[in-house]
Amino acid sequence: MNKESIVIVAAVCFGLIGCENSSAERQDAKAVNDQQQVYQKSQPLPRFDYSLERDVAIQLYKARNEKVTTWTVWRSDMGQVEGDCASIGYPIPYDTSLTNPVKTMYGHSSSGVVEQAEPNGLFSSKNSIATWVRCISQVNGNDVEAPVYVESKVTAYPFPVDVDYTTGRVQPVAGAEPSITIKGK
Repeated sequence: MNKESIVIVAAVCFGLIGCENSSAERQDAKAVNDQQQVYQKSQPLPRFDYSLERDVAIQLYKARNEKVTTWTVWRSDMGQVEGDCASIGYPIPYDTSLTNPVKTMYGHSSSGVVEQAEPNGLFSSKNSIATWVRCISQVNGNDVEAPVYVESKVTAYPFPVDVDYTTGRVQPVAGAEPSITIKGK
């Protein structure tokens, strides 16, 4: 057999194998789609007139948009309390953007997905645990907001807390009212 014949036979064999794989993939896809149709008939997706989770998410966006007093505590990866402060609002992830961090290349044959801003107008972080905390400090008897950059894990509370640096426990101050609340239906 000459080289040309071997190349032709190899090409035919690879072509047939490719067809078999393609045929097998089509059969698998058909089986999956057939099964999905069974589920759609016997177990249709539920339809709700109200979503408690959506309502809570909306309330949380509204709460984050209020200038409320919070108390923020940050911890190391090992859970040790590293710092705390009275604060304003909820912490903002360090790499939150005002503009869309994803750029679409127009004029190319492929299309891409472009991120959409959150309802608060920001493009939320997906990459960093670093956070900006708006700590309150006293300067000449006046409350002043100071941006504190924290690379540890941050928890913000809507009520005053007592922090025990020895045990790492955080407790709400007895009788303290939350600065903001949400309600379920």
